[in-house]
Amino acid sequence: MPRQEAIWEEGIRVASALEAAGHEAYLVGGCVRDRLLGRELHDIDIATSALPEQVMALFPKVVPTGLPHGTVTVLIGESAFEVTTFRHETSYSDSRHPDEVAFVRDVKEDLARRDFTVNAIAYGTNGVMIDPFGGQEDLKRRIVRCVGAAGERFGEDALRMLRGIRFAAEFDFEIDEEAWRGILSQRERLQRIAMERVGSELDKMLAGLHPSKAIRLLRTSGLLAHAKESLYPPLPAIEGTEAGWHRLDRVELRWAAVLLLAGADSAQADDWLRKLKFSSRRVAEVSAIAALRGYLDESRKPIDRERWTAAVLRYGVKSAADYIAIARAFPSVDRSQWDSGVGIERADVWLREMSAATVKELAVRGDELVRLLGREAGPWISEELNRLLLLVALNKLKNEAQALKAEAKRHWTDQNV
Repeated sequence: MPRQEAIWEEGIRVASALEAAGHEAYLVGGCVRDRLLGRELHDIDIATSALPEQVMALFPKVVPTGLPHGTVTVLIGESAFEVTTFRHETSYSDSRHPDEVAFVRDVKEDLARRDFTVNAIAYGTNGVMIDPFGGQEDLKRRIVRCVGAAGERFGEDALRMLRGIRFAAEFDFEIDEEAWRGILSQRERLQRIAMERVGSELDKMLAGLHPSKAIRLLRTSGLLAHAKESLYPPLPAIEGTEAGWHRLDRVELRWAAVLLLAGADSAQADDWLRKLKFSSRRVAEVSAIAALRGYLDESRKPIDRERWTAAVLRYGVKSAADYIAIARAFPSVDRSQWDSGVGIERADVWLREMSAATVKELAVRGDELVRLLGREAGPWISEELNRLLLLVALNKLKNEAQALKAEAKRHWTDQNV
């Protein structure tokens, strides 16, 4: 049985076990939506009339992941199922979390608290779906529509505005007119949402199928202008299809592309991603690509092999290869003035022809140069090793100990004539 079908059937069995104990239980939310759309399933969520302690008593392995909100996680083999008691939520004074949660007995009341109609469908173990807000019809019409009044839903939880844009982009749906008006009327509330949560939603948009559509919706809505921290430069205007994104297989490359298209320099790219609370590794990776582009832009003469190779040695082979990939996907990213007959494809050839890209790869060490030249150790060692590295990288010198030592001795002799 395919994994997708197996995890769905496991979810049905969990719900069936709850029913056998006298409780109501349904598969709900994104798993039902994605199954109806024929998409890959990730998590199976179950809503039940059983109280958390009743769920915990029924299954041998349960983690109390969110007891105040009625949620526990049932572990079966390698799979985890979030099981949540039917609940009603009161006001959201922080525009994110409910002030109070009350357990209820009716699944329809539980569905009424959800954000969008396509996420408010319950699937019973008998195959019958409970869909009080027309989610199945909205899936057919390909629209994102709020459960109830859009202004109220977004007022309760401002993160839902970003989620709505993400769903519209990922599924290539349109946003319902009332939902769009709700975003425009409630967008100032985004300033109450933690930047880490904003970053998580944006990350999913860029990693998804239609990043260009997500960016267009974000720009048109003006939503990010109301984030808790300023994000500058603003997202770029992106025209055309999604084809360029599909050539970039890592979300880090997509972030670098967005920021380069926006005209961000290394410091601005660093600032953007740090404000979104991304990892230091990811920030450094994207910032290095932006720094490499900046180094090329600073050239006062057409970029030749030596300038390109110097950029590779400064920012690393990985950053250079990533920059080439982005420039191929989005040619306007590469603003460099290349030498006659040279471009990003030629730069790729030069990159692949480099026999060494770090001092560690050289066939000579600093202590060997000290003994060879009879000089005291000092900053000159690093300078000389980097000079030799550039010659090797340009294929002007073989990366062999004898050749490297001879060149170092020649250079030292010429300097002291």
